[in-house]
Amino acid sequence: MNQMGNITRLKTSWTKYDCVKVIEIIGNNELDLYLKKNEVIDHPVLKAYLGINSFDDTIPEYWSKIQEYPSQKRLFALAAGIFTHYENITMFSEGFATGNMVGVFRMVSGSKHMTNLRSALVVSGAAKNSFRRKEEVPYDLSSLYEEQEVGALFKKLLEDRLISVGYDRNYLSSNFLNICIDLNFHAALSLSIDQFNRWIEGKTISQKIEFNSDLGNLLTDKKIPVFKVKQWLTNWDEIDFNQSLRRKPDPYFFIFNIDIRLLKRLSDVHRRKANTRRADDASTQRGLDEKRSIEIKRFVQGGFPWSTLNDNARSSAENRHLQMPGILPTAIVANILGQGEHRGNNEIRIEDLIKIENTDSSIPSLVIPDCVFENDWEPHVKPIEIIDGQHRLMAFDETEIIDGNYEVPVVAYFNLDRAWQAYLFYVINIKPKKINTSLGYDLYPLLRTQNWLENTKDGLAVYRESRSQELVEALWMYDQSPWHNRINMLGSSDGNNMSQAAFIRALSDTYLKISTRRKVSGLFTDILPDKNGEEIRWVRAQQAAFLILLWEHIALQASSCTNPWAIALKQENKESIYYDSENARESNLKINDAFLSKNAMISRDQGVTGISMFTNDLFFVVANQFDDYDFNEVDWDGDIDERQIEVNSIDKAINQFKNTKLNSLIKDVAKELMNFDWRMPTAIFEDETQQNIQKKYKGTGGYREVWKEILKVFKASQNKILNKYASKLEELTN
Repeated sequence: MNQMGNITRLKTSWTKYDCVKVIEIIGNNELDLYLKKNEVIDHPVLKAYLGINSFDDTIPEYWSKIQEYPSQKRLFALAAGIFTHYENITMFSEGFATGNMVGVFRMVSGSKHMTNLRSALVVSGAAKNSFRRKEEVPYDLSSLYEEQEVGALFKKLLEDRLISVGYDRNYLSSNFLNICIDLNFHAALSLSIDQFNRWIEGKTISQKIEFNSDLGNLLTDKKIPVFKVKQWLTNWDEIDFNQSLRRKPDPYFFIFNIDIRLLKRLSDVHRRKANTRRADDASTQRGLDEKRSIEIKRFVQGGFPWSTLNDNARSSAENRHLQMPGILPTAIVANILGQGEHRGNNEIRIEDLIKIENTDSSIPSLVIPDCVFENDWEPHVKPIEIIDGQHRLMAFDETEIIDGNYEVPVVAYFNLDRAWQAYLFYVINIKPKKINTSLGYDLYPLLRTQNWLENTKDGLAVYRESRSQELVEALWMYDQSPWHNRINMLGSSDGNNMSQAAFIRALSDTYLKISTRRKVSGLFTDILPDKNGEEIRWVRAQQAAFLILLWEHIALQASSCTNPWAIALKQENKESIYYDSENARESNLKINDAFLSKNAMISRDQGVTGISMFTNDLFFVVANQFDDYDFNEVDWDGDIDERQIEVNSIDKAINQFKNTKLNSLIKDVAKELMNFDWRMPTAIFEDETQQNIQKKYKGTGGYREVWKEILKVFKASQNKILNKYASKLEELTN
């Protein structure tokens, strides 16, 4: 019997957008709807992804197991899709993948197959939304490999694929790795053979950074002498240290010097996992401004003013006299982790800990673990985390050779709790420099809820007053937002339903409000009192992404709605179809007059404010009262700029939300909102009674009336989950 199969038998057609749609289905955990045939999809495509011949077959367990890994499930589906067609495997292994978990997709033809592959990279989160129409699309699969258990699941999927094309099960069992290597499976996934082998065996892998072995010579005894600085007043003992995340710190800190490359290797600045940030995740430095690090690098090389010149001017001999030493004398502030500390779902390993010898002495020593100097060091958690100074570190590379010495001073604390790290960041970066205090709330979201900051005159008000304007601008400028170019930003009569001022007011009074009673408060601003004072740790780009995603679902649900109010608005001007969303086109949905008509309340002040009031309150209740959804499941990592709302950051954040259960809830909320009549009184009504009802929503008192009527809709919902949340909201607000 022939034990070998024929890989060319994998040839599911990629000419239908359904190949991309499956990734969204897996990402939204909606597979059951399609298996029960409640939703339409091309059956051969879905069966090929799942690895079944009939919908009566048992669905492989890895499709349910992958739902336990929200940041990996879309990438898992993407990889499964690549392995539905042998040409995909060939293109990725021989043309696109560049190794080290990344690659560059190229539109070698304008075929539908290639267009759908490009869309699949974007929808999965491997590539950014802004590359959806580009000829070359950089992609990154590294998040797929962050959870070791996912590799074992994908091994089972590959086994099923190989069996389906004729490989003997027993032969495959003993020759699996060799078969995969012969077929270039590892290269298609942009992995080395060793990485591929480790991953499918359920072991941790990470992107490779070769360590400069010369650094090992800097510390022949692996020890760094440090100065102990005692700083503690007796009356500080009276402070309450029993509060959550506020354990008593040591009465001293350390000062030492270290080669900046070695500090970077020891510090948790890069290689952050995207799905593991929890309440006890203490790193204050998350977003990275690459331009800033490049500027610092130029400054180090030639000082000021040489660093400010353009590339040609810096290379000119005429400007060589402008070069000065690029000295960085200010200390980097860091935290040395202690035994048992967790960051995300990971605990620092004992062998990765930095030990402190002779702490009773005035000059103790830091003992660096031997494993740090090994090329294959892959720590679960690094032993140092940066409180202030990330961009100085990122200006250097662990692998580079430095002609001379470049050490930096470090002020290091030992095992600080996260609230103290937030406090230190504030006193270092915000208070002394008088810069925008709003920055602090994003660099460490815990600051939003600290009483000592709320009571300062330049504290929380800055965050609340400025953030609403930033969010409205993001809704207006992001090209895949339903509000793109549809908010009147200048106060002119441009035909848009919503003015900037009205939208800002709608957000500042809802998502950015502070409730004195704190039963129902602002989702972006206040703590969750029933969750031990936890806060929702979204930075501004994530807040913007959440609102864009909510309104995208609302706009698309309205445009596809068949309720009488929506049909009536569409019929008022049958030729008026508005569309500018690539996502909308590819899912066969268009944003039309049910959302955009001048008679559609849903996109005017009354509707926008009413929806903002209700959705904020509902989501706050869900986050605060129930454990059904983890609002902090999305992570704030180095790809999201914490200082401003940029397109790339919104892209990343939207993909984060789409990888969570929360996206399905947002979609359900948007769908239920369609059971409210969203016509303005000026619309055409067959029933005068209904027209008179719509009149009660006019004026400032109308906002609360909209809120009340939406609550009734949700309480009467057939969706038992939404009904439960609405009932709790009513209980808390009566």
